[in-house]
Amino acid sequence: MKKNDKKNLVIVESPAKAKTIEKILGNNFLVTASFGHIRDLPKSTLGVDIENNFTPNYSTIRGKGEITKNLKALAKKAEKVYLASDPDREGEAIAWHIAHTLKLDENENNRIEFNEITASAIKDAIKHPRKIDINKVNAQQARRILDRLVGYEVSPLLWKAISSNTSAGRVQSVALKLICELEDEIKAFIPEKYWDINGEFQDKINLALYKVDGKKIDKLKDEKVVEKIKTLKGEEFLVDGAKVSKKTKNPPLPLKTSTLQQLSSSYLGFSATKTMKVAQGLYEGININGTHKGLITYMRTDSVRISEEAVEMAKEYILENYGKEYVGSGVKKSSKKQENIQDAHEGIRPTDVNYTPEYLSKFLDKDQLKLYTLIWERFLISQLAPMKYEQFELLCSKEGVQFRGVLNKILFDGYYKLFKDEEDIPLGDFPSIKEDDLLKLMKLNIKEDYTKPPARLTESSLIKKLESDGIGRPSTYASIINTLKDREYVTLKGKSFIPTELGYQVKEVLNENFRNFMNVKFTADMENKLDDIAEGKEKWQEILKKFYDELAKYISEYKKIVDEDENKIIVSDMPCPCGGGYMIMKNGRFGRYLACSKDECKQNISLRGIDIPMEDIKAGKIFVKDIVEQKIAEKKGKMTDVVAENGAKMLLKFGRFGSYLESENYTEDNIRTPLPSEIKKALALNEIPEEDGIVRLNLRLKAIKDEENSILSKAGVCEKCGRPFRIGKGRWGKYLACTGYPECKNIKNLDKDGNIIEKKEKEEPKKKKK
Repeated sequence: MKKNDKKNLVIVESPAKAKTIEKILGNNFLVTASFGHIRDLPKSTLGVDIENNFTPNYSTIRGKGEITKNLKALAKKAEKVYLASDPDREGEAIAWHIAHTLKLDENENNRIEFNEITASAIKDAIKHPRKIDINKVNAQQARRILDRLVGYEVSPLLWKAISSNTSAGRVQSVALKLICELEDEIKAFIPEKYWDINGEFQDKINLALYKVDGKKIDKLKDEKVVEKIKTLKGEEFLVDGAKVSKKTKNPPLPLKTSTLQQLSSSYLGFSATKTMKVAQGLYEGININGTHKGLITYMRTDSVRISEEAVEMAKEYILENYGKEYVGSGVKKSSKKQENIQDAHEGIRPTDVNYTPEYLSKFLDKDQLKLYTLIWERFLISQLAPMKYEQFELLCSKEGVQFRGVLNKILFDGYYKLFKDEEDIPLGDFPSIKEDDLLKLMKLNIKEDYTKPPARLTESSLIKKLESDGIGRPSTYASIINTLKDREYVTLKGKSFIPTELGYQVKEVLNENFRNFMNVKFTADMENKLDDIAEGKEKWQEILKKFYDELAKYISEYKKIVDEDENKIIVSDMPCPCGGGYMIMKNGRFGRYLACSKDECKQNISLRGIDIPMEDIKAGKIFVKDIVEQKIAEKKGKMTDVVAENGAKMLLKFGRFGSYLESENYTEDNIRTPLPSEIKKALALNEIPEEDGIVRLNLRLKAIKDEENSILSKAGVCEKCGRPFRIGKGRWGKYLACTGYPECKNIKNLDKDGNIIEKKEKEEPKKKKK
């Protein structure tokens, strides 16, 4: 191949981007994917030479051998190699790893980045390549090694002390601490009685209690004051404040990673992981009428800045659709505290505001459309003009008791035309009242209530808390939350996190023995140090040395405690079935379990999912007999009055997906039957009778079967193919489906009485009146 026939090679992270970018750049470019990282620290060992200035030992990731080989071959034949991994610290590190693997010149301008997958952004990036930013790379290396040191040095001690299912994480453990401490606060909470007081004054003016003796009242807890206020009913209050002031309410800012995750959780019910996965698809783009189009800008960002081009794009859209007066002045620069290395790019926004959610509804799936709508609307709203209004504040008082109320009058709706805040401002006509007027208190509305404990953290509020405390980075929040769930440190009640006994134990052990590393401020300060490394203000090895010197002291002290406890025998109250005395607790590969105290006996019982107080473990005696026997009984199943066609008796069992029936001879006949949802519900509510140890299910099952047979009999056969129907159950209840599926897809909906709901002929849409 002649030199001038050589193509330029562009290496991106994701294969989904590669084809799109290749089309944009044309015939002189070949675009391929690294599929993320190609090198990392080894999985089986620490991979960090602590004695040699924390030198990392990187190796090719397992399964990436062919990809690396292909990249080397393509790079060898290329005119020039461009490294186009994602525009964040991790992307910079990926580019650096690829450069090392391909032996590229570190001083060459071969790093390109773009914030959106559009023709203009990518062509502009190719025109302005730069050197790899080694400061960003070192910040990412430092983060990776910090997390590796904590994970690989502390976790093995937790395995010995608690369970092999446990782990320590530099940020994850602090997040767990926040959840546990909040739960402690909720448990210790003692409700207090308070009174909420509103006054109805003459001319139907409603005001709320505001101050008593000059002190602002949030919740009035003094009953004597309540009694005093009651005596003022029918009295005249002096108006000591009646002023109108002009107010401006700015639109909300565009989304960044953390706010995208929070709003997606609150409004759409998406987990942080799901949000980022769907957003990744929107960023990489979809096919629209034969053209692949990236729909949003890069979704891992701490910035709310919007480019001048995007501001102009929004301005044109607003001018055309709403008018000149609705054009806003854009996003103000973020404060220094909010700025960090990832503030170099933009907030999350649509690449083209003219691609409205309505237009894209025929190209996107349900989840993509929901998230895109959230991003599109928030961007457009952020570019609208502020809402302007007048606020009338009324204050009146008597004998040290002051009431207050506000009314608002919108002068210009601005962004309110599209979006109203969750807490709506009270609107109304201003009354003709001035200072020094008298207002008679006609009626008192006194509501007695009790203070509520703080709300548990949800995904949305945990992300908000982590961000406000400066813990971790938004791009890591999804993995932090997943780890807490996967390790079974928390359970979910609705959307709220509740720490498990295991979660408490891990938090207690780490808090007691690694106090500094479980400190919120310490963890936040470390994030600031990582930012300093990225900005070239700190040397990464020096930060690691300071961190590890302290960590090593904690590890040394805790190791002594673990070694002492490892030889400790923890006896349970569960007798071994062999008759050899009480079983003892051990830790194994799959967590805690009970084993016989006699070596020759091989009996063991898993304790997985059973909460055991740490105080009992420390005392050397655990009490698990009742719950273990209950679990053993559930595993064996309960005898029912249902008999299989082969004559075998059916046992009621409880599995991962709820209750079901299984033959007593299951190992021979392999008979297992799901239970109808109505039976499952009745079992959960203890509505099924149990007599002489036998669960009476037969009559209920027969009634359901008779009802279904009656429905099928009335339905007859499928009018399209002549085959019989079957009864299915969906989100909206029972329905009839042809047994000829997938050849015949005839479905009939049923009402609550089992009657077929006839489809109505669609009416022609009515024409809108002009």
